[in-house]
Amino acid sequence: MAFNLLNYSYAITNNSTNENFSSTLKKVAPAVSSAGTIDYKAGCSSCAQAASNERSATLISKDNNQKIDLTILSEDEVNNTFTEIAARDDIPFAYPMDGCYARAHKIVRILEDKGIIAGKAFLEGELFIDTKYGEVGWGYHVAPVVLVKKGNAILPYVIDPSLFSKAVPYEEWKAKITSKSKSKLAREYFTNRFAYDPGDRVLSLKAYEDENIDDMESTNRNFTRVLAMYNTTKGKK
Repeated sequence: MAFNLLNYSYAITNNSTNENFSSTLKKVAPAVSSAGTIDYKAGCSSCAQAASNERSATLISKDNNQKIDLTILSEDEVNNTFTEIAARDDIPFAYPMDGCYARAHKIVRILEDKGIIAGKAFLEGELFIDTKYGEVGWGYHVAPVVLVKKGNAILPYVIDPSLFSKAVPYEEWKAKITSKSKSKLAREYFTNRFAYDPGDRVLSLKAYEDENIDDMESTNRNFTRVLAMYNTTKGKK
């Protein structure tokens, strides 16, 4: 069966199951079976196709030649997950100037603890975006990505509370980050959850690296303190 949604084209074959999603999520998230195919043919230069069953899929990222196993969520599930993540006070979402790598790493680990296997979406280039602090410029930006079943299609959705109030399709996320005329997108790709920054783009990591976890914790902690100091100073004015 072929379906079109947004600017994507898919060919999907799934094995149906009567298992309840919530009760089986933790069992199926760590492993993916190739019960069908999702051809990711248009609208994303970094991705090609995926092998899929009802609960998880493998997304193939062409730019860095990686296959990323991801959990498939419903729209309600991804939005509920986003709301829960965005409410955490140990991740400095209100500090968009820096630290996206640490925020993304923290989120994918939290999701994994919940039985949700996420990957990461990277954009590299000269990127500019307006925030409440003014214009921010980045050499790259990264955020967690999961797959979401929307009608009869399966789409990559990004979880990025620093920029959005809900989970959004990958193309919407990319469009916001590259919308300024002076922005120049050099590269876009996906990695598995273990990658930390663009230096890990082509690595086949199988586990979280201790030094990255340490940096994640210190970066999130430091920027949380910066925000607290900023809010305290602002409150005294």
